[in-house]
Amino acid sequence: MKHIFSHPELGLEVELGKYARQADGAAWLKAGKNIVLCTAVAGSEPKEFMGFFPLTVEYRERTSAAGRIPGGFFKREGKLSDEEVLNCRLIDRPIRPLFPSNYFNEVQIITTVLSSDGLYPCNVLAILGASLALTISDIPFLGPIGAVQIGKVNGEWKFNLDYTNQTTSEADIMVAGTSAGICMVEGNCNNASEAEVIDLLLKAHDIIKKQIDWQLSLQKEIGKPKKAISNPIDFDHWQAQVGKLISLDSIEALFGKSKQIRSEAMDQLQDQVLKHFASDVAAGSVSNSVLSYLFDSQIKKLIPDVIGKRQQRIDGRRLDEVRPIMSEVGVLPCAHGSAVFQRGETQALASITLGAGQDAQKIESLHGGLQEKRFMLHYNFLPFSTGEVKPMRSVGRREVGHGYLAETSFPMVLPDAASFPYTIRSVVDILESNGSSSMATVCSTTLAFMDAGIPIKQMVSGIAMGLVFDSKGQYHVLTDILGEEDALGLMDFKVTGTDDGIMAFQMDIKDKAGLSRELLGKALAQARVARLHILGEMRKVMTKPRESLSELAPRIFSLKIPQDKIGAIIGPGGSIIKEIVAKTETQIEIEDDGTVLIFAKNAESAKMAEEWVRRLAKEVEMGATYEGIVRRIADFGIFVELIPGKDGLVHISTVARHHQRDLDKLVRLNDKLIVKVTAIDPDTGKVRLVAPSLEK
Repeated sequence: MKHIFSHPELGLEVELGKYARQADGAAWLKAGKNIVLCTAVAGSEPKEFMGFFPLTVEYRERTSAAGRIPGGFFKREGKLSDEEVLNCRLIDRPIRPLFPSNYFNEVQIITTVLSSDGLYPCNVLAILGASLALTISDIPFLGPIGAVQIGKVNGEWKFNLDYTNQTTSEADIMVAGTSAGICMVEGNCNNASEAEVIDLLLKAHDIIKKQIDWQLSLQKEIGKPKKAISNPIDFDHWQAQVGKLISLDSIEALFGKSKQIRSEAMDQLQDQVLKHFASDVAAGSVSNSVLSYLFDSQIKKLIPDVIGKRQQRIDGRRLDEVRPIMSEVGVLPCAHGSAVFQRGETQALASITLGAGQDAQKIESLHGGLQEKRFMLHYNFLPFSTGEVKPMRSVGRREVGHGYLAETSFPMVLPDAASFPYTIRSVVDILESNGSSSMATVCSTTLAFMDAGIPIKQMVSGIAMGLVFDSKGQYHVLTDILGEEDALGLMDFKVTGTDDGIMAFQMDIKDKAGLSRELLGKALAQARVARLHILGEMRKVMTKPRESLSELAPRIFSLKIPQDKIGAIIGPGGSIIKEIVAKTETQIEIEDDGTVLIFAKNAESAKMAEEWVRRLAKEVEMGATYEGIVRRIADFGIFVELIPGKDGLVHISTVARHHQRDLDKLVRLNDKLIVKVTAIDPDTGKVRLVAPSLEK
């Protein structure tokens, strides 16, 4: 039986019970002409314990949704685009914590954009639809959640912008939350203040609570009863048994200055626990993977108590202390700009490459057709950075997400294309990692920009904040979290910014209650202090961009030509401009207004290309003298090319009588000949010439 429900205030309509009926939960969610189908399916029984909750989330955009056929050779959707990967993460991150801790059945969420007119953000619909599909299903989901997109147009903050406004917005923020609080934030802005961000998130939460109330009303009306959790392992029993072996005193041994010391202590403690239960494992009562999982869970419970008691981190730092920082620029002699940024045991190497506009990435978006991306940041997390052996495969979702967060920190500080018409690529390799590698990526890229001589408007740094909750009910905000603290804590809150404000941020809350205004304010205030401290450390290396670009970077030379001459320079099928590029070893771009940009490795090549373009764009002038090229010799005269595509005639009557019979001996095809324009026919454009050397 199908049911249609609408919420006029939110502009939403959902059809339930008609589509994808064999899924455990399915929502055909609409906003105007936009339709996203969201399904949720869970395995009937938990498979062999994997040590984590096996949730997979997919977000797919069909180009047919916008009435288009995919570009390229293969006319069907294939590998996920970066945009689709980022939207998968937006759905996964707020939903993953909202399942019971002892639930390990496989769960798969698939969201598919089937119709889109660009008048409502489809990623918001996908998050809401996924939540709704889980809420009405029998899967033991502890939601629902809501989601809101925030932008800023003409200085005014707005919610759930359409595509047209999104392209002109100077901010793009996604917020998700439960009825209790905000649990996920990701976005970028332009020097927003901490107070401004907090107010925005709380306004978004008001909308989120309305979305959640609507979902709960649908669950009450047609939702299935939630299944009881069936698990062959008594997690409560074994958690209690593991808990008896781990005391606060044993946790004290896990505190140490270096990652290696802490890892060795952790391994020793875990080995003791596993040896204690060796007979139970041999009897098949429990597995080592379950014991290791429960060991980690117990550590997460106890370490916050020690941190609260000591007011000291596991590496000995104060709660608000940033690790030691080391920076260096110009480490790669063949790159256009480079820098290493190290904070504690996290090290990032950034390499900058400057290219022509033709090097910009072409992106086929759902609504905007083919778009150009002139700044790219590519983040690579290498296995040796954590001392591990792993296969080197294609870029993963984590790498795409971390790179995107760092990349969105810079558009507002980079020079505009008119004043700096280069394509910019930053490649960041993580050489060592122990927490907050994405923020090290931001810092290393900033320094590499300045090393390359890119005139950025402001320096940008980044910091990752954490949160732990002890048994006394006290929260402790941690600055510059380690990898271990990220795994043990309740929050991962990354903030990038300048001296003046926030540029980008990403927050994930593992606590089902979300984050209160008080804690959000404390985390942002602490992050600002750390961000400014890091900028101060970076300024010990560089305070401003170099005065000139790297000698290895291409140079740009520009000139303006009449718009009606653009075709003459391009030539039939691009033949002329291709010839110029090939013979001068340059890259040439021509704007619609007649601006010509010449990208060259040296001034000599640029000058050659510039003179060629100027000749092509130049009008033949009455009385002017040219060094032309002989193109044809006839009985009645000589045809001379004055500029590419424009010939003139030296008539036989203007040649000295004693030369007239020997024209083919005096001049040869492709010879250069000095000629002067004596007449231009206003109707036909034909040009009459004289050759002074042939008049004698």
